[in-house]
Amino acid sequence: MTEISIFSQNRPAGFGHAVYLCVDAKFFPFALFLANQIATKYPGRRFDLCLISAEILPDHPLVKAHDIRLLRIDSTAWASRLPSDDRISFAAYLRIMAPRLLAQDYERMLYLDADIFYQRGDLNRLLALDLQNRPVGAVRDMIQLRQPDRRPADFAPFKVPFAKYFNSGVMVIDTALWNQRQVTDRALDFAARNAPQLMAHDQTALNVMLRGDWSELSLVWNFEYNHQTMYFAAMFDVCLFHFVGRRKPFTARYGGFPRRFTDEYRAFFSTAFPEMVKHLQDGLAVRSHTREHVQALLFHLVNFKRFLPNDDRFQSDWDVLL
Repeated sequence: MTEISIFSQNRPAGFGHAVYLCVDAKFFPFALFLANQIATKYPGRRFDLCLISAEILPDHPLVKAHDIRLLRIDSTAWASRLPSDDRISFAAYLRIMAPRLLAQDYERMLYLDADIFYQRGDLNRLLALDLQNRPVGAVRDMIQLRQPDRRPADFAPFKVPFAKYFNSGVMVIDTALWNQRQVTDRALDFAARNAPQLMAHDQTALNVMLRGDWSELSLVWNFEYNHQTMYFAAMFDVCLFHFVGRRKPFTARYGGFPRRFTDEYRAFFSTAFPEMVKHLQDGLAVRSHTREHVQALLFHLVNFKRFLPNDDRFQSDWDVLL
C-alpha cells in the first residue's frame, strides 16, 4: 500500500465524531460556506468540522471563528496514479484516505462534498445512526432513484453485476468497520489499477469495493439537485441539497436556482469573499432562461411516476435500508 500521512494540522481532534470536507484551494470558499452554514445553523454540534486538503489552503478568519480543524494530507505518491479532471480534482480521493488516517481520532465520520447546501437536519443523530453492521451509510445515486433496477453504467467495464449504487457526495462512515474491511487500501488500489475505465472516479471505486456492503439512507440526506429534480425538491423535506453536475448556484449564469439558495450564497460571499460575488447567480431568471425551464418541466412531467415514489420508501429521516 502506497503511504499516506498527515503532513500538518492546526489542532488535534476535539470530539469523537467529525464532519469533513476534502477540497483544493479552488473549492475552499464553497467548503467554508457549508462549514459556516453548519456552525451557525446547528450550534449544538458534538463533532469536529474538518477541512482536508493535499495543498496549502488560504488563511481565513472563519476557520478560527468556527474552530475548524485543518488537515493537510501527504499523498504525493498517489497524485500521478489516480485519475482526475477539471471537474473532479485529486481532492476527491482524500475522502477515501481520511477514515484510515483519522481512525484513532473519530469513531464516526460524515463526509460532505463542498457543493452541498445545508437546510436542516440533526447531524449529531445522523453521525450516531445504526448502519446495520455496514461501514457506510449513503443515498442512492439519482439514476437509480428513477430506475431502481438499472445497472450502473460504470460497472460494465469490470463485469460487475447489478447492485444498489450510491452517490459518494454524502457518506456516514463507521471508521472501525471501514478499516476492518480495508476500504481505503482496496478502493485506492482499484482506482489506480483501473484509472482509464473509471467513469465516476472515486465514486466508481467505492461502489465496486462496497457492492452489497453499504446501508441506504433517505434521499433527504443527499438530494441531488439539478434540472432533472429541481421541481421535485418541493415534495421532500430536504436536509442536504447536493448541486450535482457542472451547473452550480455559485458558478456561471443559469436560472436553475431559486433565491432560497442564491440569496444565502450572496450574503455569505459579500462579506467572506467579496471578489467572488460577481460569479454568483441571482434567482431563477425565468425570462432569460425560459428554454431551460421548459426543458426541465418536460423532464419532470415524463419522470414524475418514476421519481416521486421515493417518498414512500422512507417513513422518516432515520430509516435505513439494506
